[in-house]
Amino acid sequence: MSVRVGVIGCGWWSTRAHLPALAGHPDAIIAAIADPDRDRLDRAGERFGVRTRYADARTMLAAEDLDAAIVATPHATHASLARACLDRRLHVLVEKPLTIDPRDAFDLVERADTAGRELIVGYPYHYVPQLAEVRRQLAAGVIGNPELVVGLFASVVRELYGGRPDTYAEVLGYPTHGPASTTYSDPVVSGGGQGQTQVTHLAALMLWLTGLRPVAVSALTAEAGLAVDLIDSAAVRFEGGSLGSLASSGGVVPSQPEQLEVRVFGDGGHVILDVMAGEASIARADGSVIHLETTPAADRYPEAAPARDLVEVALGRQPNHSPGALGASVVALIDALYRSAGSGCIESLIAPQGAPS
Repeated sequence: MSVRVGVIGCGWWSTRAHLPALAGHPDAIIAAIADPDRDRLDRAGERFGVRTRYADARTMLAAEDLDAAIVATPHATHASLARACLDRRLHVLVEKPLTIDPRDAFDLVERADTAGRELIVGYPYHYVPQLAEVRRQLAAGVIGNPELVVGLFASVVRELYGGRPDTYAEVLGYPTHGPASTTYSDPVVSGGGQGQTQVTHLAALMLWLTGLRPVAVSALTAEAGLAVDLIDSAAVRFEGGSLGSLASSGGVVPSQPEQLEVRVFGDGGHVILDVMAGEASIARADGSVIHLETTPAADRYPEAAPARDLVEVALGRQPNHSPGALGASVVALIDALYRSAGSGCIESLIAPQGAPS
């Protein structure tokens, strides 16, 4: 049995991660691709042998017999395109962030539930076995009740926010072409800078690992001369009284490694994760320390995993490892982060309609 997938968006990340993953999956068929930029569309089609190409995604959705779709387009377009896919009763993978507005994110989750389809968000770290083991250990109470969660993400993206993506052609590895100059630099297109593009990864990992539900955020952001934020710092209150902090910069220079670290402190121990080094340890109340097996360098950011998961989920062979409900919680957290930075006040998260705020 095969899964027919339509791919919406033929930009850098689609051609680097999603299309190669589908092309290498024995049970996936890239049925069609769509992109309004004819050059990007044709380059992707030629590279991956896809002859059925559309300039308009909705025309593709109406014309093709699909089982699933991938939305890998600029942030501001995610909501409407994902909605169109779910309304066609397709399983859908949406690149992060799921949406910009939390109300759109909650709407997509509800539509997926109503359609009986899976909504996956493109967070590759959720597919690292070592991190999944930490998540299982935390859920089993290995360190008791989490009381403080601390996260740091520092990445190489300053030039993307400055509208100069060609600067990173070698560092980021553009298979056929890089992002458009406005994809990450124009706040109307991107919804913001580091918060929407990178903090979303950090926040998703922190929530996925701990199961904590954020309810309020106090944050600061800095643009460093750009049109979007390059540096973000936030304190978070979780349901039940636990606290968290996250800090992120897009200013790592290309010659240096990126950094992604998470600490979880409970009333019975703590967890230390250095994701980029592949290291994880768990210190328990009895004084013992568990050192998990180091993740090989090639497996620390499995960028092809979300697209493979889409195929496996559509076939009913594995669960959704990065569900839309988690993605919606992250959207609500990032939205509160930006609102707090603008207001100078602690901001509550927008909650789903009918849910407690």
